[in-house]
Amino acid sequence: MPPLYDLTVLAHDHEVFSGQAEGLVAPAWDGYMGVLARHAPMVAELSVGQLAVVDASGQRRFFAVSGGYLEVGWNEVTILADVSEAAEEIDVARAHAAEERAEQRIRSHALDVDVQRAEAALRRALNRLRVAEKRRRAPQRRTQ
Repeated sequence: MPPLYDLTVLAHDHEVFSGQAEGLVAPAWDGYMGVLARHAPMVAELSVGQLAVVDASGQRRFFAVSGGYLEVGWNEVTILADVSEAAEEIDVARAHAAEERAEQRIRSHALDVDVQRAEAALRRALNRLRVAEKRRRAPQRRTQ
């Protein structure tokens, strides 16, 4: 069995995941980064994207993340996300509605619309939909 480390994923209002992991891939500000056990200590700023975790049982789990920080300590990783949801908890209808609202704001060309904010909302909605799609696939487990 590969070496494990403690992983905690926190959103501003709740704990998203807590347990042991063998690895993760996170959306850092300047590109995706991976973390395995015994990784050097570091801090990274997170962007909007998919957090992929291989848990202690070898199952891949997916989370939508929107901003925050990842901190690697001695055999532990803490993610403090602005917003994070597990793939299985994403309300797809709500995400589609957010996508449509953002697209309407962008298309409206109204003077009172903050286009950058609407584009950011669109990126978050599309990310949530991509991550939610992961739950439809069969769980992938490590083969021994």
